[in-house]
Amino acid sequence: MKWISSTGQMRAADRYMAEEMKVPGLILMEAAAGKVADKVEQMGGLNCRVLFLCGGGNNGGDGFAAARMLKSRGHNVRIFLASDPASYKGDAATNFAMLPGYQVSVLNMSQSAAFARLLEQAEVVVDALFGTGLDRPVEGFYKQIITVVNEAHRVYPFKTLAVDIPSGVQGDSGKILGCAIEADETITFSRLKPGLLLFPGRDCAGKVTVADIGIPENIPPLKESLEFQLEYSDLKNMLPVRKHRSHKGLYGHLLVVAGCRSMTGAAMFAAKSAYKVGAGLVEAAIPAQAAPVLMSRLPEVICTPYDTNDASFGWIDDKVVSSSCFVAGPGLGREPYVGKMLEHLFASVPADKPMVLDADALNWLSESEELHRLICERGGNTILTPHLGEASRLLKVSVGQIMDEPVEAAKALAHEFSSIAVLKDAMTVVAEPNGRIFFNSTGNNGMSTAGSGDVLAGMIGGLLGQRCDPFRAACLGVFMHGAAGDLAKEDVGEYGMCASDLVDHIYPEKMLEKA
Repeated sequence: MKWISSTGQMRAADRYMAEEMKVPGLILMEAAAGKVADKVEQMGGLNCRVLFLCGGGNNGGDGFAAARMLKSRGHNVRIFLASDPASYKGDAATNFAMLPGYQVSVLNMSQSAAFARLLEQAEVVVDALFGTGLDRPVEGFYKQIITVVNEAHRVYPFKTLAVDIPSGVQGDSGKILGCAIEADETITFSRLKPGLLLFPGRDCAGKVTVADIGIPENIPPLKESLEFQLEYSDLKNMLPVRKHRSHKGLYGHLLVVAGCRSMTGAAMFAAKSAYKVGAGLVEAAIPAQAAPVLMSRLPEVICTPYDTNDASFGWIDDKVVSSSCFVAGPGLGREPYVGKMLEHLFASVPADKPMVLDADALNWLSESEELHRLICERGGNTILTPHLGEASRLLKVSVGQIMDEPVEAAKALAHEFSSIAVLKDAMTVVAEPNGRIFFNSTGNNGMSTAGSGDVLAGMIGGLLGQRCDPFRAACLGVFMHGAAGDLAKEDVGEYGMCASDLVDHIYPEKMLEKA
């Protein structure tokens, strides 16, 4: 598991190290610089030509120290200063003062005419202009530098390494503040930062390495973190345990309320995906007209046909008793009976039985105060899985606003509906009302295809049936859904991937092999 810390938490950690643990900042800067130097050697090899772009703060100081180290190892190192040398203070000034003794070549703004030639000659360009604290648009000379570097990067073969975060990317939101370095790799210190994971900053970061520079994980500012990512190595401890002496009753009875005459595939994808993650018994409630199609395509599922003209919905009362968890919404459609059916379902399912709401269930929820009330009364045992458009309707804000602030949108959904919110995007975010946030790291653009969301809903439902608590089921389901997409990409590629390919590649054992 990788913990994620905000820029404010990292500043607090630096202060704690200095004030409480009496560790001088210069020691942390030296440790960070050593990691940068090692990464440069990995990227460029021995005796490579390295150009450092150094700004006016501690990020520039990291660059000075790394340049000094690489020079002493025999590399051809140059530094281009983007700030007045007189502006350096503290640890950055100390490291700047060491450069002459190591005979590191330093060029300043007055020599900017030579900048393009330096880029052409470089094998690795190190971005140490701004750190994670940037909170204003990049302007003036800095904007010129970043623009020239990005343009040169498309022409010349050098590799770009960003120190802590690509300059121009806001550390907490991932927003581009005017312009940003487009890095091949980023080396960040102690913890991942949200801006490295959220788009569009994620596109600028390239491959991200988290380097340990000696800040203990258990200090108070870092222990307060509620944001995290899963890794493949976490699956071993998070997957439900299967016993040697087993029967289907141990692994849950999931009721999938999904599908209509024109969308039987949604019910099939959800039901089969639940089986693929280990559910013991999956039952699908579907309009009678569509039931033959589902039964012919998925013989493993128990099919419960219902009459769409029966306004009593008596079948729900029986199934609520026998089922241990529920998925509702995929492919239900917008016919009037659906809203009434969902109202009956929400009112009937006990609050202690978990439920996943997807697709049309979310659209009906966004329009009905009564459905809103019923879901809020369940007290957090509901999982909402909206894509951006559905989230827009639920929150009554534009899709653009949600794309700009996905974490805040996920938090708002969790708070507004007293539920766990799975906000589906290129980087899915899972939020629960008490503040925990999960950032997904798996998946690819081949999953941008019809039915992909139905697969996810079924996977989460199948994990709920195996007694995963709802937040764990949501995070694990999202991670494994993306992992299935990555396995499918290896076989069929991104362009031609279909939802059925995702289902076919839900192999928990193969995912465990990636640990």
